[in-house]
Amino acid sequence: MSNQQHHWDTLHKKGNIDHYSDKPTDFAREIIKFIDPNSKILELGCGAGNDSVALANAGHSVIATDFSGVAIAKNTERFRNVPNLIFTVADMNKRIFFSDMFDVVYARLSLHYFTDKVTRRIIDDIHKLLKPNGYLCFICKSTRDPLYGIGTEIEKDMFEHRGHVRHFFSESYAGSLVSNNFRIEKIESGEEVFYGDKSAFVKVIARAKK
Repeated sequence: MSNQQHHWDTLHKKGNIDHYSDKPTDFAREIIKFIDPNSKILELGCGAGNDSVALANAGHSVIATDFSGVAIAKNTERFRNVPNLIFTVADMNKRIFFSDMFDVVYARLSLHYFTDKVTRRIIDDIHKLLKPNGYLCFICKSTRDPLYGIGTEIEKDMFEHRGHVRHFFSESYAGSLVSNNFRIEKIESGEEVFYGDKSAFVKVIARAKK
């Protein structure tokens, strides 16, 4: 696989996705409606920081992470006056460690870049970071996405196309990731425009069993 950190650092340096940081996504709006007030949230793969800001402005305490140091530096400067929001570099390819426990782990379009083995380890790490009944909320591209099957196959449902690696999730696969350590509250599929392109997604909301 190509170097994905370099891929995203380059996109952020060029400002290719900056204009997507002006408003929260539909997924963030959905999550804000039901999580408890004053929740402690860990965001994995914050990108341009739009959802990070929305979660913090809704009154939550947010640690927003990304493996792109370029994205984190830009977000830290741009959103320096937003209270209760910290940006920090964290690479999910490595073990995820924080001294705090969280009420919510939020991951929009950030869990679908890894092999099955690494993905399952990441879900296990997330479970360890959540308080009892804490929420795992994630959305990933699905096997119904228009880009599915395009490019070089890395493993089942995972392809590299023009330097961009994607692992496409089915509902059954997403369910298998969380079935052991979480109570599933919602798994659903749908279509949405992601970064200007029509996409298909799988959405999961689950609560940690302890």
